[in-house]
Amino acid sequence: MAIMVALLLVGIFLFLRYQKRSKRRLNKLLGLITVRNSHDLKVLKEDEEKYRSIVCLMNEGIILTDANHRIVFVNKCACKQLKKSEKELCGKKLSDFAVGKAEAARLDELLDKNRGGTVAREEFLMCRAHEEPYWASLSFTFPGHLKDIHNGAVIVMVDVSGHIMLEQKMRKLTTNVVQKVKQLDCVFEMQQMLGQPNQSIDNILRKSLKIIPKGLRHDYEMRVEIVYNGKEYRSPGFHKSKWHYSIPLKAERQVSGYMTVSYIGSHPPLHCQPFRIGEKVLLKSIAEKIMMAIAIIEEKTGHQA
Repeated sequence: MAIMVALLLVGIFLFLRYQKRSKRRLNKLLGLITVRNSHDLKVLKEDEEKYRSIVCLMNEGIILTDANHRIVFVNKCACKQLKKSEKELCGKKLSDFAVGKAEAARLDELLDKNRGGTVAREEFLMCRAHEEPYWASLSFTFPGHLKDIHNGAVIVMVDVSGHIMLEQKMRKLTTNVVQKVKQLDCVFEMQQMLGQPNQSIDNILRKSLKIIPKGLRHDYEMRVEIVYNGKEYRSPGFHKSKWHYSIPLKAERQVSGYMTVSYIGSHPPLHCQPFRIGEKVLLKSIAEKIMMAIAIIEEKTGHQA
């Protein structure tokens, strides 16, 4: 009996001793884990601050929006492009800074169609402070896999005003060159027609109706009327619209008739001049050439047609 009691006491002693050692080991392990977690948390916080600094200092504007498309974050570059502070931008929609209702609606529509993981890129006419317009290239990313962290869009904004203006300038120059070529071709065709032998005045004026529109911008929507010595020549479908231009036909400083070109379509817009200076100069030159050819024919025949 004494032996059993002794063994029981020894067992209890050993159990208590093992528990005490286990507790010390557990406390030590918990301490190590706490220190490591604290270190990891510190590193994560430092990394977050670094990434935030990088984002803030990027040359591209970075904008984050929430699920309702309202701005929740903007970096310094985005603030600089829009010429507004972060406080002025946060809480507002990016469409609030678009130029015109149509542009704003197009921007909102693009954001409304967002789907997880989709990417889109378009150019919008935006407005800085003091209503200064500029062109911005907006790249939209909708990171669906980050919905637990961010449920809106990530937008990269780049000022492309310089590129757009250069493109518009090049397009205008190209259009001007094409128009000059059309005018030269028209003058050349007119010269060839007027230079043909044994032509009557009637033939010259009828052929001119087809050649003259070729030198004008909207040649398919242009019709011509020539009136000479009371006789009228008209392109099919001619009518004198509000967009027309007339030139007198003079022979020896006396007006013998007139030449009228008129739009029959919807061009140009009401706020634009229907005929450019180059077109007016072309029409005046053609009228003079026609009258010179008529004068030669009348001199040969000895009478006016």
